[in-house]
Amino acid sequence: MIAYLDHAATTQISKEVLEAMEKIHKDLYGNPSSLHRMGYHAEKELKNARKIFSKIIGSKDDEIVFTSGGTEANNLAILGSIKNKNSKMNHLITSQSEHPSVLNVFKYLETQGYEVTYLPINNNGVVEAEDLEKALTDKTALVSLMFVNNEIGTIAPIENYSKLIKSKSQALFHVDGIQALGKIPCHVKKLNVDLMSFSGHKINGPKGVGSLYVKKGTPLKSLFYGGSQERGYRPGTENLAGIVGFSEAAKQASKHLRENQNYLMHIKQRLAKGLEAIENCEIISPEDGAPHILNASFVGMRGEVLLHALENKNIYVSTGSACASKNKSYSHVLQALNLSDEKKEGAIRFSFSKLTTEAMIDYTIDVLKFELDRLDTIINRR
Repeated sequence: MIAYLDHAATTQISKEVLEAMEKIHKDLYGNPSSLHRMGYHAEKELKNARKIFSKIIGSKDDEIVFTSGGTEANNLAILGSIKNKNSKMNHLITSQSEHPSVLNVFKYLETQGYEVTYLPINNNGVVEAEDLEKALTDKTALVSLMFVNNEIGTIAPIENYSKLIKSKSQALFHVDGIQALGKIPCHVKKLNVDLMSFSGHKINGPKGVGSLYVKKGTPLKSLFYGGSQERGYRPGTENLAGIVGFSEAAKQASKHLRENQNYLMHIKQRLAKGLEAIENCEIISPEDGAPHILNASFVGMRGEVLLHALENKNIYVSTGSACASKNKSYSHVLQALNLSDEKKEGAIRFSFSKLTTEAMIDYTIDVLKFELDRLDTIINRR
């Protein structure tokens, strides 16, 4: 049996998405900017994909900018909006538990003279509203916070943050919604955000495509120079097949959102119950977190060693964000939670999708028990 439990890193493309993309590659391969008939039909598909996606997140069609993925969307949101702020507004706010595609941008901006406040998180991985309020000043240009944490699954109270930011400052509010799309509702107007990033390959769509919601009237400048595609925010010939696949994936995820939520929560609880029966296993993820992520620590065991032991039995998990997994230091998210070194070292992230089965979960629990006993025997012999 193969148990792929690393869906927060990437997902398998669905049948519906593959079929939608194949149609573009085979029959509608023209450049959307071309004036001839092939270009016209390609442009029509692009407009339709934008319309589908905008409807899902509750935005207007012309508030969507398609990108090469979540990292570019996050970079465009932060760097593109900063370029429009005057020199007096040089204060930025984010949290200690953001994705590297956000954190590393702010670290760069610090070298450019910006003042950055990195807000702490509580034991459940949430930024306290009081800390956010204290950090806001009349010089704050931008606040960037994630909706769903990619390592532990914490769901942030974005709507509450937005009300606070809008009432206490003139700052723009950017949200990294990459792990939220398809897992929880992402209605941008209700959340009242200015910018929100998304990615295709987290929702059974293709890699190499994402999008940025840009609220009408939000000042934003492109990071690139070229043609007028994507209203000039993202010049270059559009990845039409990827965009169509992304919109199809979003449509399928939205159509079955409640059904998938219930199923993923069932899978998560089944795994949690099995883990609770394992000695020295402590669950890190909050109970009210996103339904597709469960982080647990096997105290006394190195997470990387356990990961490879599971891999040998065709079980695929993660020790943290795939974008930072090559880094040998502890996860910055777990660091921000102030966990003990033993707990950080033994942490494993399990993540699911609609393709995860009960049999996969049961198999994983059985293998975990066996491998933990085997590894414990080896360690004790030493």
